[in-house]
Amino acid sequence: MTLPIENLLQHRHLWRATDGLEVERGTLTTGFANLDAALAGGGWPTDGLTEIIGDTPGVGELRLLLPALAELSQQRQRWVAWVAPPWLPYAPALAAAGMNVKRILLIHPKHHQDLLWATEQALKSGTCSAVLSWPDPRHLRHSDLRRLQLAAREGDSWGILFRPEAAAEQPSPAELRLRLAADPEHGDGSGLHLRVIKRRGGWPSEELPIRFDDLLTRRLAGPEQAAALRQLALWQPQSPNTPHPPYVNRSDERTDALSSSQRAYR
Repeated sequence: MTLPIENLLQHRHLWRATDGLEVERGTLTTGFANLDAALAGGGWPTDGLTEIIGDTPGVGELRLLLPALAELSQQRQRWVAWVAPPWLPYAPALAAAGMNVKRILLIHPKHHQDLLWATEQALKSGTCSAVLSWPDPRHLRHSDLRRLQLAAREGDSWGILFRPEAAAEQPSPAELRLRLAADPEHGDGSGLHLRVIKRRGGWPSEELPIRFDDLLTRRLAGPEQAAALRQLALWQPQSPNTPHPPYVNRSDERTDALSSSQRAYR
């Protein structure tokens, strides 16, 4: 039986133009007041897709996410999953930023189809508060994005996809899309420029300056500035001889029998 229209209008995932940015739904503060003010509900959506768009890895994308990821890792007994990160996350910097590194789950799929499957399963499993994923832009389809958006809603999980600059011109079902660029006035990694190109309840935003004037910056910006700035990127270059740290749960084994979900990405 069809539900009355009044019931449908109460659904938390339905947005109406009259709602503006003041919409009641699950959000998490970003830790940056000017960004919170630009987002629906005053923060990151906790059960949908967010796209981080840019061609320069290490520009500050992880620093931008860290306040929220740290809160999730401390407050919720769920994983923060990293699917196919390009480098190994730098544990000391993550811990210094307040992350519970025992809640980090690293997943290293061998193929793009496996990456999509792992991302979808992590999102809808109900065991991950956040899932960060780096899909191959050459093979990522709109239908894949739609499946991941639905999986994030099903599992009440914050999905974060890292995509190249060219993706900004492509349609996406993600409810929040941010374009990042380096701050030319602060080449020391202490800030970046951000533009919201898609957001729930509002038009694209003007460029927002983001400054990382936080505890992590103060802890690492000591006498050995060069080493501190490398740590601020939160990445540790990965080589074949680099051992995986003991605090990380790692899964890179491919299952012989493909599930129906995996076949859907073939």
